[in-house]
Amino acid sequence: PVLMPRVRTIRMIGSAALMLAWVANGRLTAYWEYDLSSWDVAAGSILIEEAGGSMTDLENERWNLRTRKICGSNGGRVHDEILEALGEAGVV
Repeated sequence: PVLMPRVRTIRMIGSAALMLAWVANGRLTAYWEYDLSSWDVAAGSILIEEAGGSMTDLENERWNLRTRKICGSNGGRVHDEILEALGEAGVV
């Protein structure tokens, strides 16, 4: 109930790698997940960072191979707003 009033739609297609690639190319604005392994995220995080986006953990620290709670976005204000909403919802 915290994110829905702030976004147009929420999609989940099942593949973290594909969702992160879509964020990198601009098809999606952001993607967050609570518990992923590095092999689910590594390639997508490079794509996002190379495209100028933001890739962090849910506490806004830079993503690394040990990070399991991730947020990737096109960058800018939306990244901070998603992290704030997730914090309000108690996800962080």
